[in-house]
Amino acid sequence: MQIAYEKLIIDENIFFHHQEFIQARFTSPFHLHDEFELIIIIKSHGKLYVGNNVTNFFDGELYLFAPGLSHCFYNTRGYEKGNELAHALVIQFKKDFLGKDFFEKTEVSQLKKLIRKSEFGVQILNPSKVLINRMIMLNQKKNLEKLGNFLLILNELATKKNIKLLSTENSLSIANLSDSKVINDVYRYVAENFQKEITFTMAASVANMQKAAFCRYFKRKTKKKFTGFVNETRIMHARKLLVETDKSIIDVAFECGYENTSYFNRQFKLYCDISPTAFRELLKQN
Repeated sequence: MQIAYEKLIIDENIFFHHQEFIQARFTSPFHLHDEFELIIIIKSHGKLYVGNNVTNFFDGELYLFAPGLSHCFYNTRGYEKGNELAHALVIQFKKDFLGKDFFEKTEVSQLKKLIRKSEFGVQILNPSKVLINRMIMLNQKKNLEKLGNFLLILNELATKKNIKLLSTENSLSIANLSDSKVINDVYRYVAENFQKEITFTMAASVANMQKAAFCRYFKRKTKKKFTGFVNETRIMHARKLLVETDKSIIDVAFECGYENTSYFNRQFKLYCDISPTAFRELLKQN
């Protein structure tokens, strides 16, 4: 699994970017970017990785992610062998798309509350057919009618009280991601190497810093310790393996970079409030 910083190429002369994805399976890696992302899953199912959490996703679900929140929609193994394509619509926009003070205006105070919650990933529960259809038809609109319909979408989102927070932490708390190449490089290093030993020395080298300076920098930027971030990445992958394979707990631990099974069990329970064995048993019962 690879975490990537996605620099979107968006026309600076438009207010927002609207894109439709129809493919055999979702292929975007675990990534983050500078823009807010509103995504409707028209047809697909699988696992959603967001921040420090993993959950299921299904047809008809609507999500909102803030800038800097890492996420990925992952179809289960063999999805492309079925007879349905993965289908989603995505709207991406910057916080200042209507001016730097837009979210400070009284008229958008309700929307601002939702925007703040989206830092942890938000699922809009039971989105209306009107809202979904407005998103689907958005790209067929032109000029001010297109902008007006987008504002109507935001207006309906602002009134939604039935929402679900998806992550307990935003995995990256940085105001300007464009200037955060260091953090992105460290994320990539961890994501590509978590199945083997990860050292402070190598991470500091990737960041081009001394070890002590790197530890302080990483905690200041991400609000967490580097070792904690590594464990989150490993445990997230462990949950995926426990869900999708019948590998033993020992094999799962080793595949996630843990040489000590007892330590793996402690870390899993720390982040999931349940042991790996109990987690798998719960899956069987459900």
